[in-house]
Amino acid sequence: MHKYVKYVLNAVIIVIIAFLFLYFATRGISPKDDWAVDSNGLLQYPSERGKLAARTLIIEDNSTYTIEKIIFKSRDREIYGLLYMPKDADNVPGIIMLPAARAGKEGQDYLARQLVQQGYAFLTIDQRSVGETGGIIPSMQDDFNSFTAGNEPVQHLFVYDALKAFDFLKKRKGVDAPNILIGGESMGARFAIIAGAVDENIKGVFVISSSGFGMQQTLTPQEKFMASINPDMYIDKIAPREIVMFHSKSDNVVQFEQAQQTFSFALEPKEFIEMPPVCIHGQCREMYADLFEKLREMTR
Repeated sequence: MHKYVKYVLNAVIIVIIAFLFLYFATRGISPKDDWAVDSNGLLQYPSERGKLAARTLIIEDNSTYTIEKIIFKSRDREIYGLLYMPKDADNVPGIIMLPAARAGKEGQDYLARQLVQQGYAFLTIDQRSVGETGGIIPSMQDDFNSFTAGNEPVQHLFVYDALKAFDFLKKRKGVDAPNILIGGESMGARFAIIAGAVDENIKGVFVISSSGFGMQQTLTPQEKFMASINPDMYIDKIAPREIVMFHSKSDNVVQFEQAQQTFSFALEPKEFIEMPPVCIHGQCREMYADLFEKLREMTR
């Protein structure tokens, strides 16, 4: 009799687990409170993401600005970044810059110094698997398997990390919280588009040398997963905030036509700026005049 009761209880537990899985799967929503993917495959995070645990260390202090190393907690990992702050900052606009794949925060130093001297607070981070943040990125197949099991995939955590960087900067003394842009180059720009669409408090988005994968159906679990990390599925959600895309016809990583296609999915206000031919993939100093002008316009 005891074995029979145990068998029935196990069967009931299995049925309950199966019911819960189907319940959330049919709604496209994860059981996790602050992470969800809707029926169209769009990633969702709340605008209030809880208390931010962070610490800072000044690594340079000169007559016009400071550079601080920042470390903030994002889920299971500490994210390392660099914050460039104008001296005596008072209500200055902010810029979050997400580097390309495998590129570290230090690679943004020249651009950051240019912009901080123009009066911006500039924050860039080592994304997961890079630099001081470190870690190992699973294969897309492993990340998809995690997604189908109801777990938050690392591809989504890239977006969450960007949103936590925004949480840090908007609470920083001297920064004008409603006047913060997010941008990136190559892979970092993909996550910037998604983060900008997910959190409407981000004022605008700028994109350097990047594109999405084309509009897609979201019928199968794999299609839903790919939709959830595809900027083309999000870019129209940035409006009525502005998005600006920079791309070069010389780009040998992301084709010019791919970037134009992604741009076509965006709604106004939007602008596509062709970078000089000497720019290959990613930012170059020859495109800075256009970049600086657009950043000034976007943060007025």
